[in-house]
Amino acid sequence: MFGISKHISNIVYRKPIAGIFCLRLLSYVKAETVFEPLAKKRNGQSAAEYLHQQLLKKYDPTGKRTALVSGTNKIRTGDVIKVTYLDRSTVLGRVLGIKRGTHNVGSNILIRNKILKVGCEMRIPLFNPEIKNIEIIERPEKYLPRNKQYYIRNTKYDVGDLENELRSQAKK
Repeated sequence: MFGISKHISNIVYRKPIAGIFCLRLLSYVKAETVFEPLAKKRNGQSAAEYLHQQLLKKYDPTGKRTALVSGTNKIRTGDVIKVTYLDRSTVLGRVLGIKRGTHNVGSNILIRNKILKVGCEMRIPLFNPEIKNIEIIERPEKYLPRNKQYYIRNTKYDVGDLENELRSQAKK
């Protein structure tokens, strides 16, 4: 099919009269669809809702990550969490904000830590397939106000070096 249109464009350029005939011929040729069209409704759902459910089944078969965002034992701003990746690297930080995406697929977490007295922030996609585990290490006794705690940067409420603080608590 693709070779025919290339051949016809060469004919139109070289011989205008023959090209008109070829363009008419091309209008009668049925183009094959490359992708199968989606059905408008699947079990009474729109295509977007169906797609979100398929993505949740693929990236969160146990439902553990969905429960971290919308369950009873969910992550809140101010919690200290530890994220473990498949390559065994870990990231530790205090949650500054949680962005809950549509149907939880686009959810991500903003965490902050201080490394060598320099503030470091990371935005971690919750349904990233490279993440092995997300666990809550510590919950504060009293939560600070607001869901997004961007205001704690460089104030007295700012996080310290969390890894050293947790080590010193473990020694006691």
